[in-house]
Amino acid sequence: MRLSLIFLAMLWACTDKGSISDTAGAPTDGTATGGGTATGGGTATGGGTATGGGTATGGGTATGGGTATGGSGTATGGSGSGTATGGSGTATGGSGTATGGTGTGGSTPAPVPEFGSSPTFTVIGTGDADRLRMPRDLEFNPDRPNELWTVNRLTDATVIFFDPGTPSQTSDEVKDAYANHFMEEASSFAFGAEGTWASCHESRNTYDDAYPPNDFMGPALWPHDLDIYAQVNQEWWSPLGGSHADMLHQSPLCMGIAHVADNAYFVFDGMNGNLVYYDFQVPHPLGADDHSDGIVHRWSEVELTRLEDVPGHLELDEASGLLYIADTGTGRVLEVDTASGRGGRNLPPFAEPLEEYRVWEDVDQRVLVEGLSEPSGVALHDGRLFVSDHATGEIVAFDLDGVELDRVTTPEGPGIMGLTVGPEGQLWYVNGIEDVVGRVDPG
Repeated sequence: MRLSLIFLAMLWACTDKGSISDTAGAPTDGTATGGGTATGGGTATGGGTATGGGTATGGGTATGGGTATGGSGTATGGSGSGTATGGSGTATGGSGTATGGTGTGGSTPAPVPEFGSSPTFTVIGTGDADRLRMPRDLEFNPDRPNELWTVNRLTDATVIFFDPGTPSQTSDEVKDAYANHFMEEASSFAFGAEGTWASCHESRNTYDDAYPPNDFMGPALWPHDLDIYAQVNQEWWSPLGGSHADMLHQSPLCMGIAHVADNAYFVFDGMNGNLVYYDFQVPHPLGADDHSDGIVHRWSEVELTRLEDVPGHLELDEASGLLYIADTGTGRVLEVDTASGRGGRNLPPFAEPLEEYRVWEDVDQRVLVEGLSEPSGVALHDGRLFVSDHATGEIVAFDLDGVELDRVTTPEGPGIMGLTVGPEGQLWYVNGIEDVVGRVDPG
C-alpha cells in the first residue's frame, strides 16, 4: 500500500492531465471527485483511490480494473470484476466479493459487536407483569448469574428476575420492612464483596414523606442471601432496623454507586456535588447502627452536577483503576484515576461518629465525553464504554479515548437509565419512565 501511494504521488507530481471537481482530488489520465485520486484511466469518488482503470468510491481502493466501495474496501484482479464493499473487506481475482471491516473518514465502520449492524430489542420485564415501579438500575448477581436484580425508586424495593430472557423466567419483588430509610428512593446499586451489595438513594431522608427531610442519608450495605435479605428483623416492633448490614450518612441525594473492593464504594453525592469514597470496613450486626469504623473520603475536586430524577451511574474498570461517571447535569462523562490523589484536611462528620472523614485532593481526572443530553447509565465491555442518554433513549458506544463508535435508539424512547452487561455479553437496560427491563440483541 505504501509503494502504491508513493507511485501515485510521483504520477501526480509529474502530470497535469485529467479533470478535478474537488481541489482535494488529483487525477492522472483519470477522473476524481470528492477528494478521490485516479490514475491510469481510473475513476475515484468520495476519497477513493483507483489505478489501472479501476473504480473506487467512499474511500475504497481499486487496482487492475477492480471496483471498491465503502471505507477501506480493496479490490484487485485482472478481469476487472473484483468487488469490495464495507470497511477493510478485500476481494482479488475475477468476481470475488468481500464485505465488513472498519474505516474512518468516510469509510464504513465495523459494527459494534454489542449492537451489530441491525440490532433488535427484547422486553424482559414490565410494570404490570413484574411490579416494576420506576426501575433505575440493574445488575446480574455475580454469585448467582441467573439472577438479574433491579431497584425500584417508587416502592423502595428490589425486583429480582430469575432465568431472565428464558422460557422459565420468573420475577419476585423483595422489600425490606425498613426500606423507607435504608433504601428510600433508590437510585442505584452495586454488588460488592462476596455475599453483599450496596444501594444509594436520591433522598434527603423523609421516611417516604412521613417527616421533614433531615439529610441523614447515604449508601447502605446489604446481604444478597435471599434467606436473609428482607427476611430477618422484619417485625415493626423489632429493636433492629431490618436486614441491612451497614449504612453511612454523608451523602444525601446519592445518584450513583460503584464497588471498589471489599466493602468500599464510590458514590455520586448529588447534594454536595462531588465524588465520595466510602468504606464500611466491618459490617455491623444485621439491623444495628454502629458506624464508628466507617471511612469517608470526599473527592471534592471531582465536581458533579445532579439532574433531579435522573441517576448518574458509575462504572469502575478494575484492571486500570479508572472510574467512569455519568455527570448527568452537565452532559459529560468523566474519567477519574482512583489510584491518584492524597489525603487532605479532616472534615467534621454529620450526625454520626466515623473512624476517618477527610478531603481527598490532587486527583487525576479528565472529561472523556461531552455534548450528551442526559447521560445516565454506564457500562464497560471489551474496551468499549456504553452510555445511556435518558433524554433521547439512546445507548451510545465509545472507545476509551472518548471517540464515538456507534449509537442505537431503544424502542421505549426517553427514560433509559441503568445499563449492565449480561453473562453472554449482551447489553441490558432499564427504562424508568416506561417501567421496562430490556435487552439489546445484536443483529
